[in-house]
Parts: sequence; C-alpha cells; structure tokens
Amino acid sequence: GFEVAGWYGVLAPAGTPRDVIALLNAEIVKVLNHADVRERAAAEGALTAGSTPDAFGAYIKTEIAKWDAVIKASGATAD
Repeated sequence: GFEVAGWYGVLAPAGTPRDVIALLNAEIVKVLNHADVRERAAAEGALTAGSTPDAFGAYIKTEIAKWDAVIKASGATAD
C-alpha cells in the first residue's frame, strides 16, 4: 500500500536568506535542464526534476509523514 522512490535534493542550513536559496535554486534548475545532464541521468535510470524551494519542502514533509506511518505500522524500532 505504499510506493518507494529514491530521490536526491539540495538543502541549506536553517536561517539561510531566502535570496540565497532562490539563487541556488535557479542555478541548480538550470543545470538540471541541460541536455547532457538529463541524458547522463537517463543513462543511469534516473530522471532530473527541479522544483521550487517551497514545493521541495512540501515534498519532504509528505515523505516524512508517509514513512512515519510505515514505520509505526511495521512496529520497527531503532533498537
């Protein structure tokens, strides 16, 4: 009843100014949109996808909630 997908993302320390985050995001999205980067990722079975900082933050929150539920349902512990 759940889907597993690996992903990578770039995070910045808490308190990083929004303008710095916006600049980093814009540059990373430019790189991800280069044809050679997309082709290399595809050759390794991956897709490139850039989004906004807010959208990525929302995705991370969704992933935390999803895996929290899976862990609780499984009864797994860190011990």
